[in-house]
Amino acid sequence: MTPLQEIRLRENVWVFTLGGDRVETSYGANCTAVIGRDSVLVVDPLIAPAFARLVDDSLREKTTLPVSHVVLTHHHTDHALGASWFAARGAAIAAHPACREAMAKEHPGLVAARRRIPQLAELFRDAEPHLPGRLIEGSVSIDLGGTFPRVFHPGRGHTAGDLVVHLETESLVVCGDLISVGYHVNYEDAAVLDLQAGLDTLLGLEARTYVPGHGSAGGREIVSAQFLYHAAARSAASPEELRGRYPDYLLSEILPQSVQAWRKAL
Repeated sequence: MTPLQEIRLRENVWVFTLGGDRVETSYGANCTAVIGRDSVLVVDPLIAPAFARLVDDSLREKTTLPVSHVVLTHHHTDHALGASWFAARGAAIAAHPACREAMAKEHPGLVAARRRIPQLAELFRDAEPHLPGRLIEGSVSIDLGGTFPRVFHPGRGHTAGDLVVHLETESLVVCGDLISVGYHVNYEDAAVLDLQAGLDTLLGLEARTYVPGHGSAGGREIVSAQFLYHAAARSAASPEELRGRYPDYLLSEILPQSVQAWRKAL
């Protein structure tokens, strides 16, 4: 199994990833943990319980506090399927209602399909879909004890059920897939014409650090770079043209679908 990478962004904030761009590494998705005085919040616990367990094991090396809450920034499995690991250990799973609806519709079939692929069967053996019990439509603060992440819906963007986590004191925002750094964007469920409004919302938070759904955290420059990527995707005449503009980006196999999503919207 690919080793879990750990990045410490603040005294109490860690990001975990397996890197790469394959299903076997959760497509390089980021999982973020925020440690309070009383408990821990986990955001996007990766694609399977086996990977969520790696995150949990790493957290146990850092704190004895329980994971009380898990927030899902959206329903895509690389961010959401690991939730069942923490739910089985007492964590409340929170998501937007549209995220819960999409999970109920899509996750059982996706898990079943992956179990039929020999090289994925073991990874998804115990990946039972778990529906969030706490629904967030507007804005909610979660009390971790001295740390109060604000979880809010920025409007439809990457999906209909996006959530963002804002740590005002730490000047840090967990963006989900509203931001990707070094990865091509999956537009399959996106309201592409609304993406700019979501990025404007992120910039309006005036945070020092933004944690993307994939790739390395950064400052306002990664939000600005996402504006430019969307503009390039919007104007690209072909997948090859977009690949040529961003030759080092991962997840290039989604480019035909990405260009088509913009063509349909326009």
